[in-house]
Amino acid sequence: MENFRKWVETALGSGYEYEVYLESTEKLLVETSNEQPENLSKSKELGLGIRVIKDFKQGFAYTTEVSQDSVIKCVKKAVESLELTPKDEGFVLNKNPSKIELKTIYDSEGTSISVDDRIEMLINLERLAKRFDRRIVGSRKSSLKELKVEVYCLNSYGLEYSYKTTYFSCFTSALAVENGEETISYEYRAGRFIKDIDFEEMAKDVSFKAVSQLGASSYETKVIPVVFFRDSAALLLEAFSPMFLGDSLVKDKTMLKGKENTTVGSPMLTIIDDGLLENGLGSLELDAEGIPSRRNLVIEKGVFKGFLHSLYTAVKCGVEPTGNSVRNSFKSLPTSGIRNLYIEKGTYSLDDLLNAYDETFLVLDLMGLHTVDPISGDFSLGASGIILKRGKKEKAVRGVVIGGNVMDLWTKLIGLGDDLRMYGHVGSPSLLIEGITVGS
Repeated sequence: MENFRKWVETALGSGYEYEVYLESTEKLLVETSNEQPENLSKSKELGLGIRVIKDFKQGFAYTTEVSQDSVIKCVKKAVESLELTPKDEGFVLNKNPSKIELKTIYDSEGTSISVDDRIEMLINLERLAKRFDRRIVGSRKSSLKELKVEVYCLNSYGLEYSYKTTYFSCFTSALAVENGEETISYEYRAGRFIKDIDFEEMAKDVSFKAVSQLGASSYETKVIPVVFFRDSAALLLEAFSPMFLGDSLVKDKTMLKGKENTTVGSPMLTIIDDGLLENGLGSLELDAEGIPSRRNLVIEKGVFKGFLHSLYTAVKCGVEPTGNSVRNSFKSLPTSGIRNLYIEKGTYSLDDLLNAYDETFLVLDLMGLHTVDPISGDFSLGASGIILKRGKKEKAVRGVVIGGNVMDLWTKLIGLGDDLRMYGHVGSPSLLIEGITVGS
């Protein structure tokens, strides 16, 4: 790393602040379909991003070559872009780096699994889904992805950290057939260790969702208690997560502006973003700018506690950073983002939630999540699931619409499941909402 520091300082001269972010990523993707291998791909990417700041003006450039000449050229491009950038008091670097020894979160056992064994794991996943129900006849695609990532970061104020880690993600689908009708469902899990992925639970959930929607029909328009199955609840939380971010606050694109320490939901609702969650997909002792990570209460017992800030948004808003600076890759600047965002679990089983009312709609699939509006909180989504009478399946429904405002949904939360699961960077238990308009 000292070579990079020397090269950058030689190219810059005096009067500049700088940050160097070096990242190496190796990807291995294995895919199967209907118990047969379908695709294998490997890739490796190495690159370096350089940020320079002077007089509250910022420049950025990146390169996929890490030789001395390439780094010097990259620095010069960053300086050129700085000259074209307006001044912004938010353009600052971490001037008080913490001396933290980063823990190693690396799955040596998982990365040593052969390609043939990975294929067999996916084929067994598809077979498991079939064993749960005879109506599951196949899978369009299952995949297992491995990422091996190494990061080195330093800045002109003495920040210097590095880490090496692993990420695993698994996706599967299940095709159910009965009386000539077909339905398909999907399931996803991810973790830092391959053992964190519960393949049996994935098979059970994807089978349950696919079979439950056989024979689906439309449904009359009415207000009805709704249970969001845990993955649907997590996906809804992810869709609205931009409203919690400092960047949304700075850009005036969040309905939560000015609502700090006010009630925005049911006393049952607690939402946490935890950058230190054990083996969480977004966990590390530091964020992307070297700010110490922490457990942030976003909403506590229905009260909005505050936004998730990078260093930039914290300066712009006159608050302390929350350890929520993230980077998509060396090709991008740090920005505010979620680390491990989840709704705190409750004590009720899924059956308890489904039996709470005489009639309940269990949401198993949501469509159109990209259309939700974090600025107003409004949503109108396609949904599929099951209508239950006194906890027993009455009929499957498909093509219905559920709509409203997320704050109204939070306020009507009256039951939290004990089945919290993380789906990548977001997680949720199943949620019982007192009443939502459901219709065709």
